[in-house]
Amino acid sequence: MKPSAPLAVIAGLTLALSVTGCTDPSVSATMKSIDSIGTVSIESKDAIDSANEQYDSLDKELKKEVENYEDLKSANKRYDQLLYSEITKEISHSQEILTSYFAQQFDTKEIEAAKSDAQAALDASDTDGYYKVYKALKKADKELDTFIKDEMKKSYSMETYGGDNPFRLEESDLPQEWLFSPIKMQTSAHPSLVASRKEATDLPTYIYLYINNSSRKYTYELNQIPTKAIKVQDENGKMKTALVNTEVKFTAAFNQAANNDLSKELNERPAYFFARAKDNAIVLALQNYDGEDYYVLYTSGN
Repeated sequence: MKPSAPLAVIAGLTLALSVTGCTDPSVSATMKSIDSIGTVSIESKDAIDSANEQYDSLDKELKKEVENYEDLKSANKRYDQLLYSEITKEISHSQEILTSYFAQQFDTKEIEAAKSDAQAALDASDTDGYYKVYKALKKADKELDTFIKDEMKKSYSMETYGGDNPFRLEESDLPQEWLFSPIKMQTSAHPSLVASRKEATDLPTYIYLYINNSSRKYTYELNQIPTKAIKVQDENGKMKTALVNTEVKFTAAFNQAANNDLSKELNERPAYFFARAKDNAIVLALQNYDGEDYYVLYTSGN
């Protein structure tokens, strides 16, 4: 009689193989695909789509064997939440950049349509359409963003407020005490200093435009005007374009006989305030005093 031990070994091996072989390869591959999703982010689309496709391709009985299916459900839910949040941010960003002065010079039909489609998808909770509208709106936003940045680089001034006068400065933005000097040396016909002085509580603040170390008293008035492009000379002597909304008018105080100033007519021409794009510095632009067609810039610094 042959020993029975080898039969027991064979039976054990057969049982082990039957147990280990019960997981279908397609189920194992699906579970592995789900595990590979990891932490869900906006870049997880391909990994989640792949796992969904593999799971959907399984028949009903094999789907029951996918032990980490709840992880896949959670990943899908989290991804929809992330897309909703990102679409909401993009819609808000679209609304913001569409108010830019430079957006008026851009064909905004595409971004308006993409924004409308994105909002409609959110309103309808159309999770299947979230990714498509998100990508379309992000692309449209990026194109307008790029255009605005390129246009801003051409301007020496910067947008400071929204609305109809985006380059304006308010009275509260100006320094309490003026001490403006030219950013680039000019001829002696120009003011070398524009200063203010408050002499009494019941008197206005007086402005002094010193030419050859002499000046008479002026009062000033700010007016907000439609956006206007002026030619200015920067600190390197190069001609740039500044977009302005804030006009300042200087008026000689008292009558001309009592406040004689040979430069009165030149000083009383409209000037402009704006914020410099590179550093947000307050800039006063005075029309050139030598008759050249550009504005001379004055700041409290360089």
